[in-house]
Amino acid sequence: MKSKEIRDHFLKYFETQGHQKVKSSSLIPAADPTLLFTNAGMVQFKDCFLGHNDLGFHRATTAQKCVRAGGKHNDLENVGFTPRHHTFFEMLGNFSFGDYFKKEAIHFAWDLLTNHFKIPKERLRITVFETDNEAFEIWREQGVKADWIVRLGEKDNFWAMGDTGPCGPCTEIHYDWGEKYGCGKPTCKPGCPCDTRFLEIWNLVFMQYNRDASGKLTPLPKPSVDTGAGLERLSCVLQGVYSNYETDLFIPIIQAISHRVNIPIGKNKNLDISMRVVADHLRSSTFLIADGVTPSNEGRGYVLRRILRRAIRHGKKLGMEQPFIFELVDSVVATLGQVYPEIVKNNKLIETMINEEEEKFHETIHRGMRVIEEAITKTQNDKKSMLSGDVTFKLYDTFGFPVDLIEVIAKEHGLSVELSEFDSLMEKQRQQSSVQHTEYNKALENITKVIEKHHFSTRFVGYDHTHAGGKIVELFNIRGEGIHTLEAQQEGYALFDVTPFYAESGGQVGDHGTIIGKGVEAKVLTTFKLAKQTVHKIKVEKGILENQRPYSQDVDAVARRQTTINHTATHMLHAALRKTLGERVKQAGSLVDANRLRFDFTYPKALTQEELNKIEDLVNFQIEHNLPVTVKEMNYDDAMKAGALAFFDEKYGEKVRLVRVGNDKGDFSVELCGGTHLNQISDIGIIKIISESSVASGVRRIEAITSSKALTLLNERSQSLNEVETLLGSKSQLKEKIEHLVSQVKHLQKENEQLKLKVAQSDLKSTKVETKTEKIHDIQCVLEQIPSGDAKVLRALVDQFRDKLKEKTIVVLASQSEGKVALCVGLTKDLISRYDAGKIVRELAPEVGGSGGGRADFAQAGGTDPNGIPKAFNKFRHWLEANP
Repeated sequence: MKSKEIRDHFLKYFETQGHQKVKSSSLIPAADPTLLFTNAGMVQFKDCFLGHNDLGFHRATTAQKCVRAGGKHNDLENVGFTPRHHTFFEMLGNFSFGDYFKKEAIHFAWDLLTNHFKIPKERLRITVFETDNEAFEIWREQGVKADWIVRLGEKDNFWAMGDTGPCGPCTEIHYDWGEKYGCGKPTCKPGCPCDTRFLEIWNLVFMQYNRDASGKLTPLPKPSVDTGAGLERLSCVLQGVYSNYETDLFIPIIQAISHRVNIPIGKNKNLDISMRVVADHLRSSTFLIADGVTPSNEGRGYVLRRILRRAIRHGKKLGMEQPFIFELVDSVVATLGQVYPEIVKNNKLIETMINEEEEKFHETIHRGMRVIEEAITKTQNDKKSMLSGDVTFKLYDTFGFPVDLIEVIAKEHGLSVELSEFDSLMEKQRQQSSVQHTEYNKALENITKVIEKHHFSTRFVGYDHTHAGGKIVELFNIRGEGIHTLEAQQEGYALFDVTPFYAESGGQVGDHGTIIGKGVEAKVLTTFKLAKQTVHKIKVEKGILENQRPYSQDVDAVARRQTTINHTATHMLHAALRKTLGERVKQAGSLVDANRLRFDFTYPKALTQEELNKIEDLVNFQIEHNLPVTVKEMNYDDAMKAGALAFFDEKYGEKVRLVRVGNDKGDFSVELCGGTHLNQISDIGIIKIISESSVASGVRRIEAITSSKALTLLNERSQSLNEVETLLGSKSQLKEKIEHLVSQVKHLQKENEQLKLKVAQSDLKSTKVETKTEKIHDIQCVLEQIPSGDAKVLRALVDQFRDKLKEKTIVVLASQSEGKVALCVGLTKDLISRYDAGKIVRELAPEVGGSGGGRADFAQAGGTDPNGIPKAFNKFRHWLEANP
């Protein structure tokens, strides 16, 4: 049975059992900062299990995209070496939100596997939680023999959402591959350490308890069911192959890799592993990029970068020294594009991002290899077996080398890596930058727990009002601890039953303003969302703020108005980008405040000035024609049919806000958005793009200003232009006249440099320095202070000495001017294998009160102590004598 048939049959079966078929959510968990990626089918239903959300149905089934490559659930290093581990996989599941429980869940699973998928009952084995007699008896009622059921402990068969909260026992269904795959022991059964004979194919979790902070388990009033069956593993069983990589989900991709690298499958075990790694990582990279993740040095982007770089490393093992992985994206699209159209839609973008990341990493390896090779040589010369942690830290921090790559290279030279020292340096760096951040996160965790425990709900009235009255329902100090009062000059957090303050979300910053009561004044510094509720960060200016008291709330109306203008302008800019550059443009982030707007979007190259002008003109044309803005609440599906754009990092409920800019002649922009917006776009006045830049591989950023700020900028530029006209004495052909002046300045600068060089050469001749050398060991050394000359002059003189003396020569020249020192070191090419000019200049620079660096054949430094020049020369002599 093909994998597509398995997926379709699973979903259809549960639809016939009264389940609502729900499409896969994004790999980026919406409104859940605790997770890097969606790693299980239940993630999108978390609020349903917690009782915070009612979707209108109580049974659901999904085929969910999942990634496990960071944090607690991290399979990255096992991928390719085992038949079962993946970074990307599909989780088939059925869910009950307080509807059916163990009996029905077990029956559904057994019926589907044995009667529909026709898996022989005698090949299936069951595990249950050691004290779950109820599940044991239900399995017996299904006809499962008692000796086919294994009781396991909490580690294997008890599931919890977190340290506290919903939890419960689980039961797993395993497929028995047969005795020849096991360890040979008569006791081999599910849970056996050999982990080769029994394959877990389905896990049924029964959420029936709530665990409090003390560990006490209290039965839930409405127990729920969360199940997960890996499609890759089910495909293995139903296609009769032992490894997931032999299923139709992987074979076409691996065949494409084999063809591209020109290595037959099965020729070499290690090469097969590398092909499997590339195949798996290509799948996860394709889906992550399609869902909006871009390679970066933090968070989700860093995990994607690690995945791609691991694939590139294994590509090098396959003999690929140039980018090639991007060429294989089509093989993933051909395999899964029919099920997940987002990878078809973003095909070119995915290829572009992967190609750019491949090129960057090849360059990174090229730059860093010299450093690591030198460190390895020094370690071996010092007769040590371990590469130092500070070298590893430098490679990681400066060159972007992953630690696992450093370990691999070191291992190839018979060395290990001093990870404890590296970890210590990393921890020191983290501590220096994250103490306050950690305290802030702890405060947010405390507040979130209170919100979830008491089910607080804030009514937002800010779409229509910037003033409201509301009662504080919970008050916290700056550490997130519940308090009764907040005194003058103290900061804390407050929850209100009603608020006009917009909480930061969707790229729009949170409102600020004031809270006033009898004898009390407080500033609202910002507002943000936690557990879907609005949290106000407050500083009391006067009096005492009290919990459970009503207060008058006022949003800073001027800042809100300008932010609203910029938010609507952002929608206009997004639409203009797509109309100008094509629909491959996809929002990758935004920031909207009262001063400006910033918009990140996917696009493979820098925009030309002509394109930026066209985009700006298009938005201003619509502003001039004053298109109306309408905001309407509707069902999500209806909004999608209306052509609305939705974004990966937003979680949408059944009801959504559709923001439309257009008239009866057509729509210019249609997006789902919870932010504040204008009623008519003429209120924007004007938009002016002030910059366009790159923020990541395949991601561009535009910053713009609007309204009065744009007019101010234009007036300032007009004033500057008037001043230039006055200086030039002309109002015409300004560009040509400025270009002529710039050309003249460059010509004069070049002449000046040539004159400086001639003066320096004359000084050398007059003191007969040009033939004066010292010999240390077999090396000719030129050590001279030049009476006049900057770094450029010194460099030219170094080149002349090297050209004249030809070989076995080191030149060290210095000059000083107005208290500043220039120092240059040059080597002839035959000495590069023995010495490094960069290292030499770093040794000498402290003597003149400075620092420097450079290449192996030439380096330079600057300093502030001219009296140290003779000391630098002497230090060089001693250094060279000690390093023949």
